[in-house]
This record gives sequence, structure tokens and C-alpha cells, in this order.
Amino acid sequence: MDSGRLSSLPQTCDVLVVGGGHAGVEAAWAAAHALGPSGSVVLLTMDPSRIGVMSCNPAIGGLAKGQVVREVDALGGLMGAAADASGIMFKVLNQSRGPAVQGPRAQCDKDRYASAVQSLLGTRSNITVAAGTVGEFIIDAGVCGGVHTEDGRSCRAAAVVLTTGTFMRSLMHTGSQTTAGGRVGEGTADGVSACLQRLGFSLGRLKTGTPPRLAKASLDWDALPVQTGDAHPVPFSDLTGGEFPPLPQVTCRLTHTTAESHALIRDNLHQAPMFSGQIDAAAGPRYCPSIEDKVVRFADRAQHHVFLEPETLDGASIYCNGISTSLPPDVQDVVVRSMPGCERAEILQYGYAVEYDMIRPHQLDVTCETKRVAGLFTAGQINGTSGYEEAAGQGWVAGVNAARRAMSAPPLRLGRDQAYIGVMLDDLVTRAPTEPYRLFTSRAEHRMLLRADNADERLTPVGRAAGTVCDSRWDVWVQRRHRLDDIRRRLDAAPGDGGKRLTAVARRPDVTPEAIAARLGGGDGVRDVERVMTDTRYDGYVKRQQAEIKRQREADGVAIPVDLDPTGITGLRTEAAEAIAHFRPATLGQASRLAGVTPADATVLAVAIRRQRAGGTGR
Repeated sequence: MDSGRLSSLPQTCDVLVVGGGHAGVEAAWAAAHALGPSGSVVLLTMDPSRIGVMSCNPAIGGLAKGQVVREVDALGGLMGAAADASGIMFKVLNQSRGPAVQGPRAQCDKDRYASAVQSLLGTRSNITVAAGTVGEFIIDAGVCGGVHTEDGRSCRAAAVVLTTGTFMRSLMHTGSQTTAGGRVGEGTADGVSACLQRLGFSLGRLKTGTPPRLAKASLDWDALPVQTGDAHPVPFSDLTGGEFPPLPQVTCRLTHTTAESHALIRDNLHQAPMFSGQIDAAAGPRYCPSIEDKVVRFADRAQHHVFLEPETLDGASIYCNGISTSLPPDVQDVVVRSMPGCERAEILQYGYAVEYDMIRPHQLDVTCETKRVAGLFTAGQINGTSGYEEAAGQGWVAGVNAARRAMSAPPLRLGRDQAYIGVMLDDLVTRAPTEPYRLFTSRAEHRMLLRADNADERLTPVGRAAGTVCDSRWDVWVQRRHRLDDIRRRLDAAPGDGGKRLTAVARRPDVTPEAIAARLGGGDGVRDVERVMTDTRYDGYVKRQQAEIKRQREADGVAIPVDLDPTGITGLRTEAAEAIAHFRPATLGQASRLAGVTPADATVLAVAIRRQRAGGTGR
């Protein structure tokens, strides 16, 4: 971070954001826009030069994750713009399948990505960046009103957003070696965990890991299968203009583990922290497992794919996507060199595991405000999630709602039918994940509505109302909306085949957007035509979902009185009452999605809510 942007810690601000990772920067950015020029945001982080760092895979997007990046952009966030500025290989995943399950992804230059994030933050004069670590929260009558730092400074705020990532009481493991810290070369925030426990929060313990990085010059790079990006990349951000992509594009390579690799790993499981008992209280990510986990869980597999991905444009450092590990360095050396093309590999940074504290997310509302302490918001890995994109989505929600609290405005909530961000937050507060949570398209029951291509239609009006969408972004959406409406009108009016309108032709799976654009007379962007065709093809499915969405919205609109005691509701099963008492859902809809709550239980609860509102006891 430019030293000219750093400041001493102000004594007061409207919103204080703790942490400079992907959740923290989106929270600060969103809060600064929502508050407007007269509002003030402080971003407090241990090391301002590390703001926006990609600590693991230098990539943005993917399946479901790419949709989140588009959603954050549509809401006025910065992740998409930073990815566009630093992307060195763009590719839409799952192109052989339907648009609802496709996911845009960009391999990024990790240094340029962090630089882009820091530059964007620097354009907001109402964001002050300060260095420091939280020592204690300022609590007034049960409301969080700021923080005291470990070195004795104080900053009072109307709302605090905590985005500590993997740094709460964090330990790094490589073989038997253990080092305090949440990332190589950085420290740990031990005091925050103790502060939260004193406030009555229930904490959990999770782990994540990272693979080794290799020197490209030591690999037989040209002999390995090539992985290329799309010939015509599409940017994440609607505000990305000019020649795109701005950076030269690179290729990746594909290799794999071997029988020798697996034998080496099995012979050294006693030196792997997760199997030796060194890490015994932390759950790891099921969907991004270590290579040790893969070898044990998939014992019949002869090999596992490993993607070799450049971390920067010069390609000197290569990220080994697929072999996250915490084995000792000497074992990592041999395992890596057992893979084709890596026989003489030089490891620049060894893989390691990180274990850290998190807040059990049933203690949160979908606004990201904690239920136990008003004015305290949390976002990112502290909430038990995994991934840059999940963190960014939570960061936007937390930042906006912290700003709205500072302005005495009602909170903003995103529904499951509005955004993947809404799906994620609802899952977190109703399903108590026991491992790092990761988004997938399969988690979204309305995924045909939640596509990457229509994020602007779904969410730009939401961001505009919240104050986070600028005039330029709004104008881009308005112009696109007019183009899409015009294409729909002309499709309905233009003659097709066999006496049918062109709309019917556009529904056919063998008809291309280019063909429809030509039938309309040209002049229309193929992407806009393709989007209208997708809407047309999904129209029947979407209409069938509308009734369910209406029921869901109605249930999510029924608030559960905070003083309603579920254990005293006649007819409510004990299992359901215990689940409701534990999770404290805010709405009838959230309660109905809890494990252990049946449709019959939801009906009993609805009756109790009506009775209590009518002045009865709720029994």
C-alpha cells in the first residue's frame, strides 16, 4: 500500500473494518460508497502492504464462484475489476453444459491483483487505512462501539466489521514444524479469539492448506499437456472497457501424481499433521482436500490431476493446483519430483496447513451482524467459509449493513432466489457447516435464475438503492436493459420457420446466437442475443419455480418474535424446538430450512407466531 495512503488510527469513524483480505476490502469499499463522501471508514489491518494479497490459488472465479464475482460487481464491488486488470488466463468452465452451471474464471497475476485492489481503495477519500491489531472490543450496553488496539490506541465507530480470515489463533504446519501465523511471513491475531469468547461467542476450529510453489525454469514445461484460456475472453466487470484483456495471456500445464507419489504419501502419513494427531481439532475442506486426504479417501485411484499455473505474468513461480500438503519438506521434494515434467523441480515455497479459529455461523444473521452483539459484523473465513469469492460476497453484505446501521437505515438482506450470496448466507445461518463452506451450483435451487450473465439484472438495482452502484455502472445497465428489451420485442415480432415467430426458433438447442443475430438483421451484440435466447429457453422452467419462490418469500417475510420460546409451543416436536432454540432463526422461512424441522413443525410454528402477535401466549 502506498505509504502516502496510510494514516494514524482516527479516534472515531462511522464504520471500522478489521482485516485487509478479500472480505475486508469489499466491506470497506461498500461501506464507503453507501455512506457517501461525508461518511468515514477505517480499514485496520496488521500489514497494509498485504491488502488484497492472494494467499492461496492466484485465481478468481470458477463454478458458482464466478457467479459470485459477477454479483459482487453488479452490486458495485471491486473484485471483478481487479481480476480484469490482473487476469492472465480467462476461461469459462463447464462450457459443454448449460449456462446455469457455467462459471467464469481468471488466472491472475497475484502481484498485479493486490496492486489493483490497493489502487482502487486509494480512489476513495473517505477510506483511511491504518496498521494495527485488535486488542479488545469497546462494548456499550451490549453494542459494539469500536476497538482498542494491542498497542493502546482506540477508535470508536457506529459499527465494526471483523474479517480476520485465517489469522485468529492461527498455526501453520509443515511436517512436525509448527509456526504461529495465518500466512507465510505474517503473524497471528491471538487476542481476538479471547475477546470473542469473553463476549460469549462459541468458536470452532478449522484448517485449510496450500500446495508447494515451483520454479518454472526447473520444470520440463514444454513437454506437458497445454491448458489454454478462451480465444475471446469476457470480462467480469461491467465497467471494464478498452482493449481486453489488458495483459498478455499465458497457458497452464497439466501433470498428475503417480503410483510412486501415492506410495510415498502413504509411507509418510505418520508425518502429516492431520494424520499424526498434531492437528486434531480442526476440520478441513472436503471439496479442496490435501493430497494426503485424496490418497487415503480414494485409495483405488492410480493418479490425481495437478494443474501447473503461473502465479505471475513472468511465470517464474508455478502454483501446483491439486496437491495441497503439509508433509515435511524432504517428503514434498520427492513427491513433487515423482510427477511427469517435475523430475528436476525446485520448490520455492513448501506447502503447509493452517488451523485457525472461526465463529460458529448460527450466531449470525444473514445481514452478517452477530446476534449476540449488536453493531458487530463478521465476514469471510471467520464465518467458516472457504474461498476469495465467498469472502468478497460476505464482505459486501457486511459493509453495506454496517453503513446502514451507522445511518440508522433498515438492514439489507439478499434472498436465495436473488443471489448465490443469499444462498451462502442462508446456508451458513441455518445449516451449521462443520467444514469450510464452499459454494457450488448444486447448492442453489434457483440456479437457472442465478446465472453469471444476468447478475446485473438481478442485483444492480439492489446496489443502486443501497448507494453502492455509481452513475457509470447504472448507465451501463440501463443501456443494456434497453438493448435486451428491444431484442425480445423483435424476436416476438420477427417471422421464424413454419409460421412460428423467431422466438420459437431461438428456443431450439441447435440454433446459435450468431444465427439469431443475423436473422434480426445484424447490429446486435452476440452476447446480448445469447442472453435473451437463454432466458427464452429457460422460460418454462423458471415459470414453474415462481410459485415456490413466492412461497419462500412469504415465509421469509414472517419474522419470529425474539421472545418466542420454541420449547413452550404445544405440538412442536422436541427436535424442532431444540434446533430453533439453538439457531435462533430470524424468519419462518429460515426455521423451515433447519435440519430437524419438518413441514408440520413449520406449520405449528407459524400458528404460534400468529397467536403471539394476536396477544396470545404462542402455545
